[in-house]
Amino acid sequence: EQIAGRFLEKKGFQILEYNYRCRAGEIDLIAARGSEVSFVEVKTRRNDHYGRPCEAVGAQKIYHIRRTAVHYLQEQEMFYDDVRFHVVEVTLEQIRDAF
Repeated sequence: EQIAGRFLEKKGFQILEYNYRCRAGEIDLIAARGSEVSFVEVKTRRNDHYGRPCEAVGAQKIYHIRRTAVHYLQEQEMFYDDVRFHVVEVTLEQIRDAF
């Protein structure tokens, strides 16, 4: 999540929450840029031999992320013009090769 957070900050996002949890579920990152808020699931794999990391985000996980996002927005009493959901893929093999 730290790697994904730094990536998003370089893209102009402010990280509002890391590992936000409530009774509805958990969201890895919550980030904002202007009037946009993004709820981010981070998926990490050693490599992509068994598929891309985002393929591990199924219907049940999406359901819990959406419920948790609604809870967060209600709790914070915030309004954003644009609400987005993202999956950030981190492949450790690619990170290792970059250094």
